[in-house]
Amino acid sequence: MTPDPQFAPNSHSLREAATEGGAKDTERWLRIQASDHTAFEALFRAYHPSMCSFAARMVNSSEIAEDLVQEVFLYIWRHRESVQMRMSPRVYLYSALRHAALRYLRHERVEKRHTAETISIFDRPPRSTDARLLSAETLSLVRAAISRLPERCRLVYTLHREQGLSYAEVAEVMEISPKTVDVQMGRALKSLRRALGSHR
Repeated sequence: MTPDPQFAPNSHSLREAATEGGAKDTERWLRIQASDHTAFEALFRAYHPSMCSFAARMVNSSEIAEDLVQEVFLYIWRHRESVQMRMSPRVYLYSALRHAALRYLRHERVEKRHTAETISIFDRPPRSTDARLLSAETLSLVRAAISRLPERCRLVYTLHREQGLSYAEVAEVMEISPKTVDVQMGRALKSLRRALGSHR
C-alpha cells in the first residue's frame, strides 16, 4: 500500500536525512561507549526535543515526558559499556522511550484505579509543508479523524508522519511487523481521505 502523497512526507529527502543522521548516530554511539561526554551531549541535543514531543503524546504530560526522556538517556550513559545496540541508535531511543512510557501508564492505572483512557497522540498538525497549505478548518477535520483512530494506529502514524521514521523503524519501535505498519498507515490515511472527502 502506497501512502497518499497528500499526507506522506518527501520519502527521498527523509531517506537522505536518515542515512546521514544514522551514520552520525552510529559514530556518536561508539564514542559514547568509550565514555565520550561530548558525543553523549550531541546525541541528547539531537533527539531530546522530538523524544519529549513523542512521549508527551503518550503520557499526556510534558513534565512527565521530560522525566521519561531523561530516564532513558541516564540509563544509556550508566550502561553505555554493556548496552547491546542491535538496531540503529534512533530506533533504540524511541523503543526505550516507548517502553518507559508504557511502564508509567501501567503504573498510573494501578495506582489510580482509573478506567483506561484514550491517549491523545495528535494534538497538533504535521509539521511539514502540506500542513501550512491546509486551512485551519481542514486541519481540524484531520486532527479529529486521527483522534478517532485506535491507539496503535495513531502511534504508528505519528512515528512515521511526524517523527520521520521509516516503516521498518516504526516496526522495530512498536515491535510489530512492517506489514502491520503498512496496514495501520493505510487505515489512518483512509480515515483522513474520508474526513476530507465528506467535507468537500
